[in-house]
Amino acid sequence: MSTIFLSYSSDQAETAARIELSLREDGHAVFRDRTSLPPGESFDAQIRQAVAASDLFVFLITRNSVSAGHYTLTELKFAQEKWGNPSGHVLPVVLEAVPSEAIPAFLRAVTILKPIGNVTAEVAGEVARMSSPWRRTLRPRRLALLIVAASVLAGGTWLKISVDAGAIVRQGHLLAVSGDYAAAWSSFERAGFPAGLSSEVREAQEQLAMDWLDHARSSQLKGTPYGTTLGDIAKTVLPVLSRGAAAAKGERAADLLAHMGWADFLRMRDGVGGLDPTQRYRRAIEIDPKNVFAHAMWGHWILVSDGPLAEAKAHFALALESGRKREYVRIMEIAALTWIDRPELQDETIRVANEIRAKGETMPVADPDRPLAWQLWNVYYSRLVVEKNKAPFLAALPPADHLATFRWLYPADLLKDPRADRYKYFAYLSILALLQENAGDRPGALESSRLLLGEFADNKFTSYLAVRVADEARSAVKRLSR
Repeated sequence: MSTIFLSYSSDQAETAARIELSLREDGHAVFRDRTSLPPGESFDAQIRQAVAASDLFVFLITRNSVSAGHYTLTELKFAQEKWGNPSGHVLPVVLEAVPSEAIPAFLRAVTILKPIGNVTAEVAGEVARMSSPWRRTLRPRRLALLIVAASVLAGGTWLKISVDAGAIVRQGHLLAVSGDYAAAWSSFERAGFPAGLSSEVREAQEQLAMDWLDHARSSQLKGTPYGTTLGDIAKTVLPVLSRGAAAAKGERAADLLAHMGWADFLRMRDGVGGLDPTQRYRRAIEIDPKNVFAHAMWGHWILVSDGPLAEAKAHFALALESGRKREYVRIMEIAALTWIDRPELQDETIRVANEIRAKGETMPVADPDRPLAWQLWNVYYSRLVVEKNKAPFLAALPPADHLATFRWLYPADLLKDPRADRYKYFAYLSILALLQENAGDRPGALESSRLLLGEFADNKFTSYLAVRVADEARSAVKRLSR
């Protein structure tokens, strides 16, 4: 097995994470900056050492990763210093259309992988080939995976492959890790196992059913036979959940029951009547009193039903106490708190974000296309820029925590990028200046207010709200300059 350095721009973090998991599943050691850098070490030195220690260098080509000023080009420079000739050592992978002339010559010197199906599977397959130069064909396990992915994505005819239960389980797992839950589900359905399928396959399919519901998005169904809505996903997996719940014991039975309740919730959103998810959650908690899924899902149900915050908080607290699936609980908690536009829920959302930061957790990723931090942005914008119930929001956290959490959620460099939404940067400076002054950081507030006025002058924002914010910044500059 090989040691692999994975180079990518920050906008492809989710894709990189999936590739990393797949390569680790195949036994490779993978260096990916977010998971591999020790805290407090020199960044450049660690990256250079990691490239020097690698056998293969995988570079994800996007407009950002090949643009001047991005650190990916520094990583590529280290790779060029190590190998000189990229052949057999460097695997460029195109993830989006990029003009050929924009791609560095070092990458163009070798064949560039242009995935046509499942990116994760195809990268892993090519790495398998490059890791074993004397083998010019894919390993049977990876070949089976690619056939499954190609069949599902292209709608082609299923090719019957003679595989054992373990291969089916691994195949489904890899597709699920890559985010292609529909393809993973299809791999189980089309395997041709008889009704008395092995316990290994049965339990893996049940786990897949729960994982799919945990990460369900309607976009996953495009081009599949499973429908078009989240309720269709629920309808697809419910028989497998029911089968498992009838046979399982203890925590696993509770997990399956809770997911049956969640499936009912998703079906209710599609208009199916006569369902009550709380019955499933209650039964799950009777079996496993601190079941993480039942409590998180019940807390979510209370808030989306416009129920009492205190009751929902009690469920989320018990879910966290379980010690399982902490990131999942946080995703459910924030999703529930932002479901309905209520000031008390918005205040609690910021308290939850502050707690995540203070405990050294990372902001969870529910949907790579809609990060949770940007769901919270609407809260900050509404409460501090539009000024809806501004005072209670400022009082939701100690001033220093308010400022620290905002900076943690929205690093300045993220919004200073010239390609970023300039109005969003304008609003960011307005919020930052307010929180800085609220926390007693007068020099910081003064600098942010001046930057905001510069943005206003350069971009000529004309809305009433923008003009009002600029006027407040002028007043702040006078006040803070004394």
